[in-house]
Amino acid sequence: MTEIPEVVDRVEELDEDGKLRVGALLLVRYCSIHHDPKFSPWFERERQVLARVVESARGVARGDARQVDLEELYEALEGALEASDPEGPPFQTEIVDHMVFATEVLDFLRAPDDADALNTALERADELAEAHVGMGEEDHLVADWHKVDFSALEEEARGLDAIASEDPLVAIARSESFAQAYARLIEAYYTDEDAGITG
Repeated sequence: MTEIPEVVDRVEELDEDGKLRVGALLLVRYCSIHHDPKFSPWFERERQVLARVVESARGVARGDARQVDLEELYEALEGALEASDPEGPPFQTEIVDHMVFATEVLDFLRAPDDADALNTALERADELAEAHVGMGEEDHLVADWHKVDFSALEEEARGLDAIASEDPLVAIARSESFAQAYARLIEAYYTDEDAGITG
């Protein structure tokens, strides 16, 4: 098992690019939900900001952090959160949860020496993974959904993310594979009615 305190200790030993990569990979794993058709046109602002988060995260993970304006991205997220209703329909609540997560990860990316911010981001990722394991076990999901243990995959990923010598492209591919399964579950779980869409 790769416990969070162990990962935090390992990440503290990485150079700045390595630290940034760890945070960026969290965003790739959990924020790549914006392709869900239930976003448009009802949650277009949220879709756009999450798409920007993921695009920026991929750049940071590749080592291009200097080309990403983290402050501007944080402000865009805050603006989208202020305009969203966290008590809205279930799908909107899910979107808000992921935007809040993104701000927590950005807290770390903007201060990569802050071990507490990293710990918070990793704990929040654990919570999201665990919650979606539970969602994936519910009976009403589409018949072709195959259960995925997101908690186990997250534990494995965070341990590998903290290895300084790993090829960033390998790490990105691993996180994108996770992201695809995670986004498929959310798309399968919520109905149009859950998104506040009426026929």
